[in-house]
Amino acid sequence: MKTVLRILLPVIVVALGIGGFALLKSSAPVDHPLEPSARVWSVAGVAVEYKHLSPTLRLYGRVESPRETRLSSAVTADVKELTALTGSVVTKGELLLRLDDHDLKLMLRQRNAEVADIKAQIESEKKRHGSDITALKHERALYDLAERALKRAERLAQTQAGTQARVDEAQRALHLQALALTKRQRAVSDHTPRLAQLDARLNRSKAVRDQVRRDLQRSELTAPFDGRITAVHVSPGDRVRPGDRLIDLFDTNFVELRTQVPNRYLPTLRQALNHGSAVTATIELNGNAIALELDRLAGKIERGQGGVDAFFNIIGEKHVIELGRTVSVFVDLPEEANVFALPATAVYGANNVYRIQDNRLSMVQVERVGDYRNGQWGSWILFRSKNLSDGDMILANQLPNAVEGLKVDILTQTD
Repeated sequence: MKTVLRILLPVIVVALGIGGFALLKSSAPVDHPLEPSARVWSVAGVAVEYKHLSPTLRLYGRVESPRETRLSSAVTADVKELTALTGSVVTKGELLLRLDDHDLKLMLRQRNAEVADIKAQIESEKKRHGSDITALKHERALYDLAERALKRAERLAQTQAGTQARVDEAQRALHLQALALTKRQRAVSDHTPRLAQLDARLNRSKAVRDQVRRDLQRSELTAPFDGRITAVHVSPGDRVRPGDRLIDLFDTNFVELRTQVPNRYLPTLRQALNHGSAVTATIELNGNAIALELDRLAGKIERGQGGVDAFFNIIGEKHVIELGRTVSVFVDLPEEANVFALPATAVYGANNVYRIQDNRLSMVQVERVGDYRNGQWGSWILFRSKNLSDGDMILANQLPNAVEGLKVDILTQTD
């Protein structure tokens, strides 16, 4: 009996194990496969709103002045006083620099003396001429007397009442008086050229004196206009010569911005100028927006340029802008009708956007009009499209996997 139990017990244990396993397997829940669900992408949207808007042309320009002056020395002298400082704003007539004028004053006294000397010579010549005129009358009278004396001596010699010696003496006296008369007549006739020569010397001496007087005035250098100093090239005690640069400054009332306009925009700007329409622009300087207005277009294209230079007048305080500064310029082109603005991130490819309908993407082709500054310094673009209407929602951000029919959810809306 014990032997039978030892044989059957393992068999019973194995049978119970197999039965339990079969029971557990039959009672296990059925594992149904999961059906995949479509992913929804969170995106930003922007609504289409047709308006009359001005495209914005972004360019780069340089601040210049057509009245930038380089003041130089007109004389040889030492710098005595310097009041100008680089960067300072000056008014017209304000003293900038003073040169030592001691040598110039001495030279002016010398030139004045020369003028006075020549004036005295002219006065003496006029008096001499008056004396010569009076003397000429007497010389002619003496000549007439000598001529009559000769005739009388000749008559007496013919009647044997006189001698040949008397005739010779009378002839000699007549010749001497004729020579004196000729000299006096020449002195009178030479008065006009002598006086002209003295007048020429006087004019030349006056010109030299006036030049010294002008150089003396130039020893004080003043601002020729309201401006701002850009450079000072000397210091007190420096020796300067004619032509040496002293001070550079520009007229703050004539500050403009030069920028190069691409050729494709030139017809639009020329038409606006010809019709008297204002073309405005904006730059940002030190966090402040400064308004500009197109003044003119250049009449020449330099070799290698891809457009024409445009000159914008700066409206407002011009002295706060440094010459030579390079800035971004946002030019407001003439207004376009029936256009809408989208952020640059809404554009896919060259001219495609995605419209969001029923939370699905739908590609739409648009026509690009130009860039647009949407009240901020971000990148926006103006478009036209016959396939979009007011209120249509457009995908505003870039999706790497954006395709037709992709399911999306508008999380934020861009204005």
